[in-house]
Amino acid sequence: MRAIGIERFGDAPALLDLPVPEPGPGEVQVAVEAASVNPLDTAIAAGALAAVGEYRFPLTLGMDGAGTVTAIGEGVSEFAVGERVFGQFWSLPLRHGTFAEVSVVQAAPALGALRTVPDGLPGEVAAALPTAGMTALGAIDHLRVPPGGTLLVIGATGGVGTFAVQAAAARGLRVVATGSARLAGQVRALGADEVAVRGAGPLDQALRRIAPEGVDAILDVVGDRVLTSSVAGSVRDGGALFSTAFGVDERLLADPRIRTANYRLDRKPERLAELTGLVTDGVLRPVIGAYVSLPEAPRTLFGGTGVAGRGGTEGAGLRGKTVLRMR
Repeated sequence: MRAIGIERFGDAPALLDLPVPEPGPGEVQVAVEAASVNPLDTAIAAGALAAVGEYRFPLTLGMDGAGTVTAIGEGVSEFAVGERVFGQFWSLPLRHGTFAEVSVVQAAPALGALRTVPDGLPGEVAAALPTAGMTALGAIDHLRVPPGGTLLVIGATGGVGTFAVQAAAARGLRVVATGSARLAGQVRALGADEVAVRGAGPLDQALRRIAPEGVDAILDVVGDRVLTSSVAGSVRDGGALFSTAFGVDERLLADPRIRTANYRLDRKPERLAELTGLVTDGVLRPVIGAYVSLPEAPRTLFGGTGVAGRGGTEGAGLRGKTVLRMR
């Protein structure tokens, strides 16, 4: 089968020809319909997460995916052959990711989450949901913005950011989001009340105009520590500043005036269940900015184009999620 993987940490991800993996006890085999890309994938390939979990080589990359169960291992009762499933395929140990025609994942992933795809939800949509959607929901939960409060989302045009704007707006929060002038209308269409235009001037000055009384919380999904430090003073006493991209430095972590943290996704099965309900009810939707075929993936995603990176480039639309099509 075809897969995108590495032989060792630090290798350039490549298109590999690998045997079809077979499920062991407690595992399911999935014919992958689609997968989506996260900065997590690049970090794993580089070895930056070598201390988190266990890995076996050759390692097929990819955490998020959707597909059809084609075989089950001994002791599996959660899923049946023929069911469509999606989620974050982070087994322990990790060897068979979602950037492949076939993957094997624990029915109850040790570090991830897996659920049945809701009826009528396309595989490409389901694959775009898990990590970014769960991260947005979890971070907003931990920020604990009061009803009607104001939340600033730094980096509203990417995967986590587009989910965060929608989720916050659905909770009745006043959302201020950062984005380019070209994409301001699209960010507002997701639910942002105000857009602080990137490059139009310092963000802290823009916030003083948009929210002179300050904001209740800031969610950073970009990871620019200079930027987060510059706007921390805009958070009201007792408020919160969280980053999903390690954008909070040691000084901010020690700030007694506000709650700060570099958020790591928690309670994944619970968050995937919540995310599924919100998508099924039409409250949230993934923004898919690009589609890539499996053979194109090594060059497009890992060849320096920035598509899979934390920053990326903005075209005519929101960057959102990049989805790999297996067929």
